[in-house]
Amino acid sequence: MRGRLLFALLLCFACGSPSSKAPLAETCRVRLPPRAPPATMAEQPIAPAPPTRIIADVDLKLARVKTELEAKVPQRLAEERGQGLGVAGHLNYVADRGPFSIAVENDSLVVRTDVRAHAEACRGEQCYASCDPIARATAIVPLRLRPSFRFAPSKVTATFVKGCEVRALGGILKVDVTPTIQARLGPTLRRIEQQIDAQLPPVEPQAKRLWSELEKPRMLPLGGCIIVDPRGIVQGPVTGSGEGARVRFALLAAPEIRTRCGTPPVAKPLPPLAQDPALPAEDDIALGLVGPLETTTTALRNIEPFDAGGARARVADASGLVVDLAGEACGEIDVRSPLAWQGESLVLSAPAIANEDRVTAASLDPRRISTALATGRLPPPLPISRLKDLLQELGSMLSDPTVEVTVKIASVTPLDATVRADDVVARVRIRGGVALREK
Repeated sequence: MRGRLLFALLLCFACGSPSSKAPLAETCRVRLPPRAPPATMAEQPIAPAPPTRIIADVDLKLARVKTELEAKVPQRLAEERGQGLGVAGHLNYVADRGPFSIAVENDSLVVRTDVRAHAEACRGEQCYASCDPIARATAIVPLRLRPSFRFAPSKVTATFVKGCEVRALGGILKVDVTPTIQARLGPTLRRIEQQIDAQLPPVEPQAKRLWSELEKPRMLPLGGCIIVDPRGIVQGPVTGSGEGARVRFALLAAPEIRTRCGTPPVAKPLPPLAQDPALPAEDDIALGLVGPLETTTTALRNIEPFDAGGARARVADASGLVVDLAGEACGEIDVRSPLAWQGESLVLSAPAIANEDRVTAASLDPRRISTALATGRLPPPLPISRLKDLLQELGSMLSDPTVEVTVKIASVTPLDATVRADDVVARVRIRGGVALREK
């Protein structure tokens, strides 16, 4: 008994629920006249997609800069004996630097150290007065790059916070030796500027290599590829905390995920770096999902049979925007329609039948056919629900032993859709950005 009951339940599941609609007879009692080949998929050329901004925060560690400077800049910055002071005799002095401190201020890397000197005023072999001046040496390295992707020269200055005066001739003559020591420090400060500039990384060659890599299709693990199509690079604000710096950039691009790679965009030379100090932390990114039109429109076969105007029909096949009807009415029709998102699916938002005379000649109603086609739900080339995980996984793929790449996504929402040659381009709006952290 239980066996018969189980068999009956399985039979019910296999058959499905009973339908109140009678099956559509495949009579083809109405046949459309032959269509004129071939139909053009996209009648109007599609303009290149406008660029979108992909925001990237680059976090840099400054401790390495501090370590390298302390290794290259000697502690003794100046030393001299016998510097003439006129009637006051001569001056002997030494100047030593202290440890470096690093900060980011006003879009610049600022390196500071105290310079402590010891000076003696002497006549012959006899030194009769001494003092210990203190200067604050400051190196300013602009982190805002030039349009050529090069650093502006650094600038090193020294300001005395404690001067040095000596009295000679029994106290009658007072001599301020601070300007003398400061002048003698000048050549040393210029050498430090040269050492700092030599330590700055060559950004221009790196930018050119990055640009070249961005222009190449990047294959995805499960097939297809990402086309970035870079258009420009913008530098945003520069901030810092402790011994770290954050430099914000925006890549102007028209990115696409393609199920088939196709022909990549024409390569372009690296354009000059643009500046936008108000660049936000995140922005809306327009990402194109690109796949074959034929694969997308195949879903039109799922439309329920409909009244085509005197004869019932169903979509037997859909190759691109050529729809093959079957049932009581048979034949091929050319459809023209813009695409639009509806929820997470695509639809023919305003389908129209090309060469309506062929349809009306068969006593069918083009408007009824268009209305039925508008009910079809077409899958985008890639489900929106998979995008967040896919893009975050892409960040892991781009990471290497020196840089950690994190893709930050706040939301993914439909944007627009169109037909490009024999492809569907369904764009989504992604709110988020990218973070690059130096390991």
